[in-house]
Amino acid sequence: MNVLRDMCSGSKAPGWAIVGGLALMIVCLIIYPGGWAVGRADPLDFHATIQSMTDHDNLTHALSFVIILSSLSVAYGIFSFWRLSGPAGSLGHSLLRFGILVNLFHYGIYILTFGIRHLLVAVSQHRDALSEFAAPEQADMLMLVLHATSGGLHFGFVTVSSISGILVGIGLARRYSSLSVTAAACWLFALAGVAGLINVIIGQQAEVGPEAFIMASNIVLFVAAAALLVIGLGVVRGESELVPEESGD
Repeated sequence: MNVLRDMCSGSKAPGWAIVGGLALMIVCLIIYPGGWAVGRADPLDFHATIQSMTDHDNLTHALSFVIILSSLSVAYGIFSFWRLSGPAGSLGHSLLRFGILVNLFHYGIYILTFGIRHLLVAVSQHRDALSEFAAPEQADMLMLVLHATSGGLHFGFVTVSSISGILVGIGLARRYSSLSVTAAACWLFALAGVAGLINVIIGQQAEVGPEAFIMASNIVLFVAAAALLVIGLGVVRGESELVPEESGD
């Protein structure tokens, strides 16, 4: 009971929201159908990816739901930084607050991406039933459009999340007067954002293979998640740079 009360305290709840949300999201993404562990498929192979998600439809729908909830949990944790004190009009404080708003927007895009995937699997599941209203080719075309929309949203997610990482990372790092593990994680979070933005710019070029863009994006997102986990643990520990002054245990 004391442990639960400690986790739900005003100052530590956002930290646990970040840590728990990220941990759950990472597990879900690892076992998401068509990914690394279940029904592996080439992400560039539209039919193989859709087939994998449809073959494991219940798992796909359940994981999409959990990932959406995890995204909201992490967004709540990061939004708690809005209450951090700072010199009015200072660059670091302004960057942090703008980064928090961008972060909320980027998780909104991420949630829309999984909403599209949910609909995509539903259309694939009920393809035969849809034949009463449209030709099979039209159902295939609809799935292709949804898949392309999901890919476009993911590209936007990578772009916006990179900008958010730069702003939030720098905004938090500037609050530290000396280099600590958490301060280093803040800088790493910002550097991951820079790497993600560079990857997006390079990935827009036709000469660059999409496989390289996807691989680089996954590496950058993994590094950013690891850095954010450390930041979340810093909130749990009650580091003054990450916890509003008015919060108490």
